[in-house]
This record gives sequence, structure tokens and C-alpha cells, in this order.
Amino acid sequence: MKTLVCYSRENIKIKDTDIPVVGRDEVLIRTILCGLCGSDIVKIISPDVKKPVKLGHEVAGVVEKIGPEVNKTGNVIKKDDIVVVSHHIPCYSCIYCDHGNYSMCRHFKETNLDPQGFSEYIRLSGEHIRYNTFVVEDNKNIKNVIFTEPTACCLRAVNRIDIKENDNIMVVGCGTIGIIFISLFKLLYNTKVIAIDINSNKLKYAKKFGADLTINSKRENIKEKISEFSSSGADVVELTVTTPQTIGIAMDSVRPGGYIQIFAGPSTQQEISINFEHLYKKELTIFSSYSATPEALKESFYFLKDYSLDFSSLISEILPIEQFKKGLDLALSQKAFKILYYFDKSLIKYI
Repeated sequence: MKTLVCYSRENIKIKDTDIPVVGRDEVLIRTILCGLCGSDIVKIISPDVKKPVKLGHEVAGVVEKIGPEVNKTGNVIKKDDIVVVSHHIPCYSCIYCDHGNYSMCRHFKETNLDPQGFSEYIRLSGEHIRYNTFVVEDNKNIKNVIFTEPTACCLRAVNRIDIKENDNIMVVGCGTIGIIFISLFKLLYNTKVIAIDINSNKLKYAKKFGADLTINSKRENIKEKISEFSSSGADVVELTVTTPQTIGIAMDSVRPGGYIQIFAGPSTQQEISINFEHLYKKELTIFSSYSATPEALKESFYFLKDYSLDFSSLISEILPIEQFKKGLDLALSQKAFKILYYFDKSLIKYI
């Protein structure tokens, strides 16, 4: 089977590897589509990430083989079913899980797709089938439910913030993740959303997906624009891009007693200075949110399944896996939203 192997940004190959063997409570799927995530890009370009590295976790596939004990545990899954799957699963019994810090769980970090999302075939463990596998009943919906995992990451983040209806929420960075955040804030809380970016096209999409105010931070004065919108500042600032500049925007824009949530780690600069006097006297809460949970995956899948959320228009390219570098370059150039890849053109019939 075809498997993507990344040795470096410049050295990415498609290799012929063995198809995984499934156990009695496991399933083999054939990949229809796999999305390129920002975390994949970080793994590819970061010199600190040991290579080769597993890539891909936003997967839609068709069931090829089912172990004889799969449906004995309450799962209902059949050959030729179309499924959406994700990678990490918490143990639900460690100190981290007991405190709701599921993404800190050791089991969570150890579980993954075998061999990875960017493979022609994927083995799903019994745990993956139980917690992270969702059957797609309408094939026409694949291009929307493929957003299940990134939506779930954002949904968990949103659920961890104390948000009131009609709060002013600032979303800094309006790529795919920023657009998902804007949509969730509007859907769940009917908040007012301020969208910040340096890319005019992304701000157009932010407006389309519900942003009440868009600000181009390269061309416009953020403080002046926000003061026209809110006299107190933003109740919450959601950072989908973390740099010294965006941290500065957040600290200057959040109201006293407000929240700053960091959703994306810095891709290059690992240490960023913060004025702690400012932090202390304004009683600010700064915290992060990383990854999803099976519960957030399930809820997100149903939002996307019934089109309460529709992100299919964010798909910029659907490319053969042999053109992986083309999609990566597009993503790095900031000229695209979501890039999807396929391994077998014959499976495109499903979408």
C-alpha cells in the first residue's frame, strides 16, 4: 500500500508498505480522504521533531475488513460503510482524566492510527472503533464531516471558557481553525465576534461565517476599531496564531478580568514575554487548550452531519497523495484553507 513518509520538508516520499493485519476486534479501512492539519505542518518543518514522523489524523475511509468480534461489543459497523475516524483516546482513569485534562493522559498520547492517517489503509483498534469512529450515512456529506476532528478540538476549547451570551469574542487568525471558532461561538452562544488577520481574503471568509467586525491588523488600528464596537474590550481572545505580535494584540484588547485562550503553540519562537504587572492588575486568565476528546468528536460529528455547521467551502484543494508537497506549499503560503489528499482516484466516487 502507499504510505507517506516524511524525513524532512524537502524529503517526503511515497513508500510501498505492508497493509496492516487486523485483530479479532479491529477494522481495516481504505482511506478516501485525509486532511492536512496545522499540527502536521509543524511536525514537518520543525527541526526539533524526530523524523520520520507519523502524519495525518483527519480521515474518511471505507471499511474493507472487520474482525469477527467487532460487533459483539455493541458496535454496529459493516463492510463498505463510510466512516470518519480520529486518533487519540484517553484512559478515563488516570489523574489527568479525573481532572478533565484528557489530552495530558499518557494513553491519549500513545494511541494513534496504524500506521497513520496518510496511509492507503489504516488499522483501527477496538478502542478506536468504540470511541473515535463514526459512520457516515450520506456520502454527499463526506466533504463536511471530514472536519470532525478539527471542529472537535475547537469545540472542547470553547467549552472550557466561561462564556456569556452576547459576550465580545476576538478571534486572532482566520485560517480554517479561526473560521471554525467563529462559527462555534455564533452557534453555541450567539456572541459578537471580532475577527483579526493580516489577509484580506481570510477576513472575507470570517465575515461570511458570521464575524460581526473584521480588522486587518496590518492596515487598521485595532484599538480604535474595537473601541467603536465595545467600550470595555474583548471578554475573550482566542489565539489561533501565537507570536509576540498576537500575544501583544491579545493583552491590549482583552478587558480587565477577561480570558486569553492559546489554541496554537508558537511554530518558531518558544519563549514570549508577557507583562506580569499587566496580567496581575487586570486579573487576566491565560490558558491553553490542546486537542479533542471522544465526547467532543461525537458532538462535532453530529453538528457537521446535519449541517448545523458547514465547512465544505473551506476545502481549497483535493490532491493525489503524490502531490503532497504542492498542498504543503499552498498551506505554508497562506493561500489556502483546507487541503485534502486521496490515495486512489476510484474512491473519489464516494464524494
